[in-house]
Amino acid sequence: MERLEYFFLKRYLKAPKRNLFRFSFVFMVLGIMLSVGILSAGLHLFQGYESTLKRLLLDSFAHIGISSSTGSLLSEEQTALILALATEKDDVVSCVPMLNFQLMAQSGDKIRAAGLKAYPEDNYQSYAPYVIAGKPNIRESEVIVGHYLLQELGLALGDSINLNYPRLDQITPLGIPNAQFNYRIAGVYRSGYYENDRSIVISSIADARELMMNTGGYSKIEIHLQDPEQAALRSRDLVSVLGYDYVAIPWNYYAESLLRLVAMEKWLIFIVFSFLVLIAGINVISTVSTIIIDQKTEIAVLKTLGANTRSIRRMLIFRVGLVGILAVLAGQVFGALLSWLVEKQTFYQLKGDVYFIDTLGAQITLPNLAIIFLVASLLVFVCILIPLRQIERLQIIEIIRNKH
Repeated sequence: MERLEYFFLKRYLKAPKRNLFRFSFVFMVLGIMLSVGILSAGLHLFQGYESTLKRLLLDSFAHIGISSSTGSLLSEEQTALILALATEKDDVVSCVPMLNFQLMAQSGDKIRAAGLKAYPEDNYQSYAPYVIAGKPNIRESEVIVGHYLLQELGLALGDSINLNYPRLDQITPLGIPNAQFNYRIAGVYRSGYYENDRSIVISSIADARELMMNTGGYSKIEIHLQDPEQAALRSRDLVSVLGYDYVAIPWNYYAESLLRLVAMEKWLIFIVFSFLVLIAGINVISTVSTIIIDQKTEIAVLKTLGANTRSIRRMLIFRVGLVGILAVLAGQVFGALLSWLVEKQTFYQLKGDVYFIDTLGAQITLPNLAIIFLVASLLVFVCILIPLRQIERLQIIEIIRNKH
């Protein structure tokens, strides 16, 4: 910054009532603050939605699921082999056999499709954090049922639920054989992932095998890792050792396309909301044009004294740009506050059947703050530069002659 530019910027800051508090300036600052605030809040909320969805997917499902390539149940020997191999890995947090299959849950005339999961008795820690009512360590003839499934069936903790497992693989001329039993609801499961909470039923291994009319075996082995991002690499390692009689499916095989879609939507929302800053930039163009018109006499005097157009432009850029940057920062603070208020409000909740999750949260990250600041500041400075071309078209002689 040259000495002349520094002098005028200092003079400008020492007279805020004359310069900063002008109606055009106040209107410009409010426009930038509101647009940047909405842009920031939208990105923070979508970032929170993306992070929450990914966390719930990782918590609700196994990072790696190992099953038989033929679709049959794993025998006790196969299960022991996989458990021994998986637990040798340093990054494996837990390795649990489980039995799962689809069935029908019924209460009176209400019937819903459900997915039953059964774990060995000493492995209830796999789902215990999400049992919001009742107990996680269930006994025989007891089940844990998803929160939304209970709502759809009109049941509550302590009620009885009927589970019906039709054997479609054993259809006879007399009909479809099925196993049907009543169980007491001993726990309520809620992970926050809607599709899971509206379909899950957890029972003991003995009850699950009784429903399946089977005496042994497991559907798959669920493995949780310290770093879920390594699930694809670790699953390939396990298959290379176990052989092609087994299939190891990482969590991102099912979820990565969904997460990519959410990430794409997040940045599309960011681009759309960026146009709000561009619209606010119209006020910036109007403000700079007004300054040039109001102070054309001063500009003419400066040019007469030898100041070049470049210096005058830089003085105006410093003056308006400083206020614009402060307005962007204030808008980011306003956006953070707005996203926090949206997160804490209770009168609106996400619909789980539409958005997969039922909690609305915000996440503020430094990369997102930096992107918002850079994009908003760039748009503001572009809008400052547009009207500065008027300076070259000023007729200096005519301005001074009319002034005197």
